[in-house]
Amino acid sequence: MVDVGGAGRRERFIDAARHLANRTGSAAFTVAQVVEAAGLSLKAFYRCFGGKDDLLVALLGADSRVGAELLTERMGTEADPAARLRAFVDGIFTLATLPGAEGYAGVLVREYRRLRETHADALDEALRPLVDLLAAEVAALGGTDPARDAQTIFELLLIGLGDVVLGRRAAAEVAGQLWRFPVSLLAERASRR
Repeated sequence: MVDVGGAGRRERFIDAARHLANRTGSAAFTVAQVVEAAGLSLKAFYRCFGGKDDLLVALLGADSRVGAELLTERMGTEADPAARLRAFVDGIFTLATLPGAEGYAGVLVREYRRLRETHADALDEALRPLVDLLAAEVAALGGTDPARDAQTIFELLLIGLGDVVLGRRAAAEVAGQLWRFPVSLLAERASRR
């Protein structure tokens, strides 16, 4: 086995989990499979992570940071906040259906609720890049509590993403339907003030 430093081991385990998640479309893999795919030891795994759930949260965090960067680029050319929100929503569904993202999307929609119960703070931190990006758009649209509204909208998007990942509906159909909801909700709130 190759001697890899702590950060390098951690990244190798995350990469191995990503590969296995893409292969299965879910978190239906074991720690032993991750260890084998990473080419490292079980002892090294437990030096990096407390267990499989910690690894899943780390995977979601790594891929959420990349997703937020890609969405920022996609939204960057739009001046209108509603158009930027649409670019965010369309982008979430586009990114989740790209080759190589199946695992992230599958883990996110299948494990979110369970991890929310057992690892709430870590999961919030892992998904923060996406939710913060969404919160900025909600604030630009006049949201009174952008952080809370963004979290609510993100969870709604996860329900729609679940339909896409499970093959129930097409990504474009769900995205087209969902982006209107937060815009109309925020517009209604603004009219009440």
